[in-house]
Amino acid sequence: MPNDALGEPFYGADAGTFQANGINPDITYFANGANIVTAALAGNLDVGIANPLSVAVAIARNIPLQALAPGDLTSPNHRTQNFVVAKDSPIKSAKDLAGATIGVAEIGSFNYYSVLAWLDSYGVPIKSMKFVELPMSEIGVALQRGLIQASFISEPFTSRFMAAGLIRFFADTYGAIAPEISVAIWFTTKAWVKTNPDTAKKLVNGIYATAKYCNTHQAETGATLIKVAKLDPTTFGSVKRADFATQPDRKYLDPILQMADRFGATPRPVSYEEFMGS
Repeated sequence: MPNDALGEPFYGADAGTFQANGINPDITYFANGANIVTAALAGNLDVGIANPLSVAVAIARNIPLQALAPGDLTSPNHRTQNFVVAKDSPIKSAKDLAGATIGVAEIGSFNYYSVLAWLDSYGVPIKSMKFVELPMSEIGVALQRGLIQASFISEPFTSRFMAAGLIRFFADTYGAIAPEISVAIWFTTKAWVKTNPDTAKKLVNGIYATAKYCNTHQAETGATLIKVAKLDPTTFGSVKRADFATQPDRKYLDPILQMADRFGATPRPVSYEEFMGS
Protein backbone atom coordinates (compact mmCIF):
# COMPACT_ATOMS: atom_id res chain seq x y z
CA MET A 1 0.00 0.00 0.00
CA PRO A 2 1.32 3.50 -0.77
CA ASN A 3 2.08 4.76 2.73
CA ASP A 4 5.27 5.36 4.67
CA ALA A 5 5.15 2.24 6.85
CA LEU A 6 4.87 0.04 3.74
CA GLY A 7 6.92 2.30 1.51
CA GLU A 8 10.16 0.32 1.19
CA PRO A 9 9.36 -1.01 -2.32
CA PHE A 10 8.80 2.52 -3.62
CA TYR A 11 11.84 3.94 -1.84
CA GLY A 12 14.15 1.13 -2.92
CA ALA A 13 12.99 1.29 -6.52
CA ASP A 14 13.68 5.04 -6.69
CA ALA A 15 17.02 4.76 -4.89
CA GLY A 16 18.26 1.76 -6.88
CA THR A 17 19.00 -0.34 -3.80
CA PHE A 18 17.01 -3.30 -5.09
CA GLN A 19 18.57 -3.10 -8.54
CA ALA A 20 22.02 -3.00 -6.93
CA ASN A 21 21.21 -6.38 -5.34
CA GLY A 22 19.96 -7.98 -8.55
CA ILE A 23 16.24 -7.28 -8.14
CA ASN A 24 14.17 -5.26 -10.60
CA PRO A 25 10.91 -4.68 -8.71
CA ASP A 26 7.50 -4.49 -10.38
CA ILE A 27 5.31 -2.82 -7.76
CA THR A 28 1.54 -3.30 -7.54
CA TYR A 29 -0.85 -1.29 -5.35
CA PHE A 30 -3.49 -2.93 -3.13
CA ALA A 31 -6.14 -1.52 -0.81
CA ASN A 32 -5.28 -3.59 2.25
CA GLY A 33 -3.08 -6.34 3.64
CA ALA A 34 -5.71 -9.04 3.29
CA ASN A 35 -5.87 -8.45 -0.46
CA ILE A 36 -2.08 -8.63 -0.67
CA VAL A 37 -2.09 -12.02 1.10
CA THR A 38 -4.81 -13.29 -1.24
CA ALA A 39 -2.91 -12.12 -4.32
CA ALA A 40 0.29 -13.82 -3.18
CA LEU A 41 -1.54 -17.11 -2.59
CA ALA A 42 -3.13 -16.87 -6.03
CA GLY A 43 0.29 -16.46 -7.62
CA ASN A 44 -0.42 -12.89 -8.77
CA LEU A 45 2.40 -11.61 -6.55
CA ASP A 46 5.77 -13.11 -5.72
CA VAL A 47 6.19 -11.12 -2.52
CA GLY A 48 4.02 -8.79 -0.46
CA ILE A 49 4.12 -6.59 2.62
CA ALA A 50 1.40 -6.77 5.25
CA ASN A 51 1.05 -6.53 9.00
CA PRO A 52 2.47 -9.55 10.86
CA LEU A 53 -0.91 -10.59 12.21
CA SER A 54 -2.39 -11.15 8.73
CA VAL A 55 0.50 -13.47 7.88
CA ALA A 56 0.36 -15.25 11.25
CA VAL A 57 -3.38 -15.92 10.90
CA ALA A 58 -2.79 -17.48 7.48
CA ILE A 59 0.05 -19.66 8.79
CA ALA A 60 -2.08 -20.74 11.77
CA ARG A 61 -4.67 -21.91 9.26
CA ASN A 62 -1.96 -24.02 7.59
CA ILE A 63 -1.75 -21.74 4.56
CA PRO A 64 1.83 -22.09 3.23
CA LEU A 65 3.15 -18.58 3.79
CA GLN A 66 6.41 -17.52 5.39
CA ALA A 67 7.98 -14.24 6.37
CA LEU A 68 11.10 -12.95 4.65
CA ALA A 69 12.12 -9.85 6.60
CA PRO A 70 10.75 -7.35 9.12
CA GLY A 71 9.91 -3.88 7.84
CA ASP A 72 8.61 -0.81 9.68
CA LEU A 73 9.63 -0.66 13.35
CA THR A 74 8.21 1.04 16.37
CA SER A 75 10.53 1.52 19.34
CA PRO A 76 11.09 3.75 22.40
CA ASN A 77 13.30 6.00 20.27
CA HIS A 78 10.84 6.07 17.40
CA ARG A 79 7.45 6.01 19.00
CA THR A 80 4.24 6.99 17.23
CA GLN A 81 1.19 8.20 19.14
CA ASN A 82 -1.52 6.22 17.38
CA PHE A 83 -4.47 6.43 19.77
CA VAL A 84 -6.34 9.74 19.99
CA VAL A 85 -9.33 11.47 21.59
CA ALA A 86 -11.11 14.70 20.72
CA LYS A 87 -9.03 17.79 21.49
CA ASP A 88 -11.48 18.95 24.18
CA SER A 89 -12.30 15.46 25.50
CA PRO A 90 -12.63 15.12 29.30
CA ILE A 91 -10.92 11.69 29.12
CA LYS A 92 -7.67 11.81 31.09
CA SER A 93 -6.73 8.18 31.78
CA ALA A 94 -7.19 4.72 30.34
CA LYS A 95 -9.76 3.84 33.00
CA ASP A 96 -11.92 6.76 31.82
CA LEU A 97 -12.49 4.73 28.65
CA ALA A 98 -14.38 1.92 30.42
CA GLY A 99 -17.61 1.42 28.48
CA ALA A 100 -16.52 3.77 25.71
CA THR A 101 -17.00 3.39 21.95
CA ILE A 102 -13.68 3.03 20.12
CA GLY A 103 -13.03 3.56 16.43
CA VAL A 104 -10.80 1.27 14.37
CA ALA A 105 -10.44 0.90 10.63
CA GLU A 106 -11.02 -2.85 10.83
CA ILE A 107 -12.17 -5.01 13.73
CA GLY A 108 -9.86 -8.02 13.99
CA SER A 109 -6.90 -6.18 12.47
CA PHE A 110 -3.44 -5.87 13.98
CA ASN A 111 -4.22 -2.32 15.10
CA TYR A 112 -7.46 -3.46 16.74
CA TYR A 113 -5.59 -6.07 18.78
CA SER A 114 -2.94 -3.52 19.75
CA VAL A 115 -5.74 -1.43 21.26
CA LEU A 116 -6.96 -4.48 23.20
CA ALA A 117 -3.43 -5.07 24.48
CA TRP A 118 -3.14 -1.45 25.60
CA LEU A 119 -6.52 -1.43 27.37
CA ASP A 120 -5.72 -4.73 29.05
CA SER A 121 -2.36 -3.40 30.28
CA TYR A 122 -4.27 -0.76 32.27
CA GLY A 123 -6.88 -3.17 33.57
CA VAL A 124 -9.71 -1.71 31.49
CA PRO A 125 -12.40 -4.42 31.07
CA ILE A 126 -12.37 -5.12 27.35
CA LYS A 127 -15.86 -6.63 27.42
CA SER A 128 -17.19 -3.22 28.47
CA MET A 129 -15.95 -1.61 25.25
CA LYS A 130 -17.75 -1.15 21.97
CA PHE A 131 -15.66 -1.12 18.77
CA VAL A 132 -16.90 0.34 15.50
CA GLU A 133 -15.28 0.29 12.07
CA LEU A 134 -14.61 3.76 10.76
CA PRO A 135 -12.52 5.08 7.84
CA MET A 136 -9.60 7.09 9.20
CA SER A 137 -10.71 10.04 7.08
CA GLU A 138 -13.80 10.33 9.33
CA ILE A 139 -12.14 10.03 12.74
CA GLY A 140 -11.73 13.75 13.45
CA VAL A 141 -15.39 14.57 12.91
CA ALA A 142 -16.60 11.40 14.69
CA LEU A 143 -14.62 12.31 17.79
CA GLN A 144 -15.87 15.90 17.77
CA ARG A 145 -19.48 14.75 17.46
CA GLY A 146 -19.10 12.21 20.27
CA LEU A 147 -19.91 9.24 18.03
CA ILE A 148 -16.74 7.64 19.38
CA GLN A 149 -14.66 8.52 22.44
CA ALA A 150 -11.25 7.39 21.15
CA SER A 151 -9.76 5.92 18.01
CA PHE A 152 -6.73 4.31 16.47
CA ILE A 153 -5.23 6.53 13.77
CA SER A 154 -2.20 6.72 11.46
CA GLU A 155 -0.58 9.16 9.09
CA PRO A 156 -1.32 11.20 7.09
CA PHE A 157 -4.63 11.59 8.97
CA THR A 158 -2.91 12.17 12.32
CA SER A 159 -1.14 15.32 11.12
CA ARG A 160 -4.20 16.48 9.20
CA PHE A 161 -6.55 16.34 12.20
CA MET A 162 -3.95 17.71 14.60
CA ALA A 163 -3.46 20.74 12.34
CA ALA A 164 -7.24 21.22 12.24
CA GLY A 165 -7.44 21.17 16.04
CA LEU A 166 -9.78 18.17 16.14
CA ILE A 167 -7.75 15.61 18.11
CA ARG A 168 -5.10 15.22 20.76
CA PHE A 169 -2.68 12.39 21.36
CA PHE A 170 -3.62 9.94 24.07
CA ALA A 171 -1.46 6.80 23.83
CA ASP A 172 0.82 4.53 21.83
CA THR A 173 -0.92 1.16 21.68
CA TYR A 174 2.04 -0.60 20.04
CA GLY A 175 4.13 -0.02 23.16
CA ALA A 176 1.74 -2.26 25.09
CA ILE A 177 2.83 -5.21 22.91
CA ALA A 178 6.58 -4.76 23.42
CA PRO A 179 9.15 -1.96 23.49
CA GLU A 180 10.27 -2.68 19.92
CA ILE A 181 8.22 -4.51 17.29
CA SER A 182 7.91 -4.78 13.53
CA VAL A 183 4.49 -3.58 12.42
CA ALA A 184 5.05 -4.63 8.80
CA ILE A 185 6.47 -7.85 7.37
CA TRP A 186 7.75 -8.87 3.95
CA PHE A 187 6.31 -12.31 3.15
CA THR A 188 5.91 -14.84 0.37
CA THR A 189 4.77 -18.42 -0.18
CA LYS A 190 6.86 -21.44 0.72
CA ALA A 191 6.57 -22.59 -2.89
CA TRP A 192 8.09 -19.34 -4.21
CA VAL A 193 11.10 -19.58 -1.86
CA LYS A 194 11.63 -23.22 -2.80
CA THR A 195 11.49 -22.42 -6.51
CA ASN A 196 13.51 -19.18 -6.29
CA PRO A 197 16.07 -19.55 -3.47
CA ASP A 198 18.72 -17.32 -5.07
CA THR A 199 16.21 -14.59 -5.91
CA ALA A 200 14.85 -14.75 -2.35
CA LYS A 201 18.36 -14.16 -0.95
CA LYS A 202 18.94 -11.25 -3.31
CA LEU A 203 15.60 -9.75 -2.34
CA VAL A 204 16.30 -9.99 1.39
CA ASN A 205 19.69 -8.32 0.84
CA GLY A 206 17.89 -5.61 -1.14
CA ILE A 207 15.33 -5.14 1.63
CA TYR A 208 17.97 -4.51 4.29
CA ALA A 209 20.00 -2.28 1.95
CA THR A 210 16.82 -0.29 1.31
CA ALA A 211 16.11 -0.05 5.04
CA LYS A 212 19.57 1.40 5.70
CA TYR A 213 19.07 3.91 2.90
CA CYS A 214 15.60 4.93 4.14
CA ASN A 215 16.77 5.49 7.71
CA THR A 216 19.43 7.96 6.56
CA HIS A 217 17.80 9.61 3.52
CA GLN A 218 14.41 10.86 4.69
CA ALA A 219 14.41 13.88 2.38
CA GLU A 220 14.77 11.65 -0.66
CA THR A 221 12.22 9.08 0.51
CA GLY A 222 9.89 11.91 1.50
CA ALA A 223 9.83 13.09 -2.11
CA THR A 224 8.94 9.56 -3.20
CA LEU A 225 6.17 9.30 -0.60
CA ILE A 226 4.63 12.61 -1.66
CA LYS A 227 4.55 11.29 -5.22
CA VAL A 228 3.14 7.79 -4.64
CA ALA A 229 0.71 8.68 -1.83
CA LYS A 230 -0.34 11.96 -3.48
CA LEU A 231 0.32 13.96 -0.31
CA ASP A 232 0.22 17.73 0.03
CA PRO A 233 3.87 18.87 0.17
CA THR A 234 2.95 21.89 2.29
CA THR A 235 1.73 19.74 5.19
CA PHE A 236 4.16 16.85 4.76
CA GLY A 237 6.76 18.30 7.13
CA SER A 238 4.66 17.40 10.19
CA VAL A 239 4.37 13.71 9.24
CA LYS A 240 6.46 11.47 11.49
CA ARG A 241 8.46 9.14 9.30
CA ALA A 242 8.91 5.37 9.52
CA ASP A 243 12.03 3.58 10.76
CA PHE A 244 12.91 0.25 9.14
CA ALA A 245 14.58 -2.96 10.36
CA THR A 246 18.08 -3.44 8.96
CA GLN A 247 18.43 -7.04 10.15
CA PRO A 248 16.25 -9.89 11.43
CA ASP A 249 15.59 -10.16 15.15
CA ARG A 250 13.01 -12.34 16.88
CA LYS A 251 12.28 -9.58 19.42
CA TYR A 252 10.55 -7.68 16.60
CA LEU A 253 8.00 -10.45 16.06
CA ASP A 254 7.78 -12.83 19.03
CA PRO A 255 5.66 -10.44 21.14
CA ILE A 256 3.19 -10.01 18.27
CA LEU A 257 2.79 -13.77 17.88
CA GLN A 258 2.30 -14.13 21.63
CA MET A 259 -0.28 -11.33 21.66
CA ALA A 260 -2.16 -12.99 18.80
CA ASP A 261 -2.39 -16.24 20.76
CA ARG A 262 -3.33 -14.50 24.01
CA PHE A 263 -6.29 -12.65 22.51
CA GLY A 264 -7.40 -15.47 20.20
CA ALA A 265 -6.47 -13.65 16.99
CA THR A 266 -4.96 -16.86 15.59
CA PRO A 267 -6.73 -20.24 15.73
CA ARG A 268 -3.56 -21.80 17.18
CA PRO A 269 -0.15 -20.58 18.41
CA VAL A 270 2.46 -19.74 15.75
CA SER A 271 6.14 -19.86 16.75
CA TYR A 272 8.78 -17.48 15.44
CA GLU A 273 10.50 -20.36 13.67
CA GLU A 274 7.31 -21.38 11.85
CA PHE A 275 6.57 -17.76 11.02
CA MET A 276 9.99 -17.25 9.42
CA GLY A 277 9.97 -20.64 7.69
CA SER A 278 13.07 -21.80 9.57
